[in-house]
Amino acid sequence: MTVFARYVIAVGLGLGAANVSQASFFKDLVDSVQRTAEDTVKQVVVQTTSDLIRGMIIGYTTVQVKTDRQVSEEFEKETGGLPVNPKVSAYRSEILPGTSARPGTEVRVKSHIEVVPGTSGSRANIEEKMTIWDNDDNSIALNSMTKAPGSSAANGGAFTSEFTFKLPEGLPQGVYPVSTQLLLNGEQVGDQKHGLQLVLQVDTNGTMQLAGR
Repeated sequence: MTVFARYVIAVGLGLGAANVSQASFFKDLVDSVQRTAEDTVKQVVVQTTSDLIRGMIIGYTTVQVKTDRQVSEEFEKETGGLPVNPKVSAYRSEILPGTSARPGTEVRVKSHIEVVPGTSGSRANIEEKMTIWDNDDNSIALNSMTKAPGSSAANGGAFTSEFTFKLPEGLPQGVYPVSTQLLLNGEQVGDQKHGLQLVLQVDTNGTMQLAGR
């Protein structure tokens, strides 16, 4: 084989390798642009959802349903004594009227709280926190509110509380986690987790249906 032939073959191989390398480069570039675009769209959706829910009005009401004496007597009958310091003996929450809702309809997160007063006489600082989380990334808190179930809760008793809100128009369909936490003197002593399904369509029978995507 002549020196010229070897040169032509070498150049050809070099161009082939360059073309393969160039094709790989452009493929990586397209993939990178696509990932960036998808991430940007996701960030925009999360930001829009967050802005809508942060602008949402959350209400809170509480009613005392048992006195501190009634709760103390019931607790002492069940356990044979009273705690030294205030103690939360019961905590539960639920979503009403159900775990599905349409934009603009009222959602109620109802809780039942029982606080047993301690023999030391110290007052209890009771607070309840509700948080609504993102439907795609459940680690992102979209909105939250912390409230005390009335000043009399410091002395003990049983209380029914309600957070109320209406999911705004424009939210993407999905399941939005809703959590509640009960704090006693700054420490969590109870928590509940729920899923709230946002639906955008209702059939002729009034049954909620998921909208097609």
